[in-house]
Amino acid sequence: MRPELPGFYFDEEKKKYFAIKGPIPGSKPSSSSSSSSRTKQKPDPKPLKEPNYQKRNKLKALKLLCSRELSGSVIAVNKKKSNFKEEIEKTQASNPLVWRYDSTENIGDAALKEFQVDIQTSQGLTRKNILVAGSTGGCLSILRVSKAGQVPPFDEFETQALYGGTECDPVSVLPYKENKREAPRLIWRPAHSHLHAPSSISSIQLIGSSNPSDNSHHIKRALITTLGSSGRGSVFILSLAEEPYIVTPRSLRGNVSSECTIWTSDCSVSGTLAAIGTNVGAALVDLETGAGSYFLRSESDVLALQFHQSKGSIVQCGLRNGAIVSVDVRERPSRLTRHQIRSQSTSGTSQATARKKEWFKLRGNINPSHVLYMPSSLTCMKTLKTYDQYLMASSMDGTIKLYDQRMVKRGVAVQTYEGHVNSHTRIEFGIDPSERFLMSGGEDCYTRIWSIKSGQLLSENKFSNSVPSVVCWSAVEGQSELKDSIVHGAWLGSREAIFNMF
Repeated sequence: MRPELPGFYFDEEKKKYFAIKGPIPGSKPSSSSSSSSRTKQKPDPKPLKEPNYQKRNKLKALKLLCSRELSGSVIAVNKKKSNFKEEIEKTQASNPLVWRYDSTENIGDAALKEFQVDIQTSQGLTRKNILVAGSTGGCLSILRVSKAGQVPPFDEFETQALYGGTECDPVSVLPYKENKREAPRLIWRPAHSHLHAPSSISSIQLIGSSNPSDNSHHIKRALITTLGSSGRGSVFILSLAEEPYIVTPRSLRGNVSSECTIWTSDCSVSGTLAAIGTNVGAALVDLETGAGSYFLRSESDVLALQFHQSKGSIVQCGLRNGAIVSVDVRERPSRLTRHQIRSQSTSGTSQATARKKEWFKLRGNINPSHVLYMPSSLTCMKTLKTYDQYLMASSMDGTIKLYDQRMVKRGVAVQTYEGHVNSHTRIEFGIDPSERFLMSGGEDCYTRIWSIKSGQLLSENKFSNSVPSVVCWSAVEGQSELKDSIVHGAWLGSREAIFNMF
């Protein structure tokens, strides 16, 4: 046995030691040497850089502009023909700009609505945009909205000084670098624009036409409802004809119980009737007299409802058990027709209990074969205005679906929007006036935007440490601008603050 010499190896054929200058032919390198050689060959990892959303957005926009110059309005995107304008709007929705407004915490986490009103001032009738915000603490606030960089008229400065108003400063939160674009201005005047209800604000709805181009019926009032402490929901009328704004309670009369929780509401196009959803069913209320009567009695709470856009005699009701029923309110007999429809909440129960809960009773003028079913309790429900046969609905298990009501018997959604996160929170989604985009907050505090047509998730961003529970799109100046409404942005409300997303 030849002794081993450090740095040398012995060749049996030549009977001689040779110096080791590299790897021995035919030999396997040791694990330590191989690992060391690998580590030497690997370059140092480069530090990760945050994605530049604005740069990516700008580059994509430049490519789209170049394609339009070459191909016109119809351009090729991913080997498919697409509309240039729609692709630009998708690019903008994928990389939104977001501002947070200081001094707006805990005032807009329950309900949020922006609309245009004609207010009597010293200079005559003036059209202004206001943002009405409701909180879970029962506080109703009214904020004046003006365009970015716009200086308010003299009477507004005078009123602001008289009532001690404060301007809510916008802070850019997305992208994280400062936005070059100016944010809309918010002025909050708490001295005359507050209502302190004993319980959470449950809904804010316009009374009358919400179309700013409809000069025959201007918006002068709004309907405010509260959940009610100990099951005593309340109804209020907010007068917007002149400042200071006046809030008056409206007592419920007739067979509508005052011992009920009011979850939601909606107003008819004429502005004379309101439908309210309660824990015992849904009722119609005369807004002038307060007289009301139930058109739907249910064992399940009515958490969402709306008047059908083209069929004002139909009210669609979303129930806690996931069912969506359409009720004809033209005939209100003394006795409502009894029905039985299947229940969705049978999972996780014994067979005997499941048989009992397989059907539940309700009373009203409905067609049981036209009932839609969501997997869980309804949180929000809206009909598309352009095509009112399409119904968008969301439930508390994070499901958002689009239904074609002409194919309601099949019970299959025409589009599903993936990625939404929810388990028990009442979250209201928003649809932009052009009806191309869907926006909603989630329990994970992310705000997501989808394409309504394709169902594609365009963006998801976290800029709030609390759930963005309500969304409303900004008011537009006229009907002709609806096609370009994406540029007006949207308002989002959470416990942390009110946000504006452009």
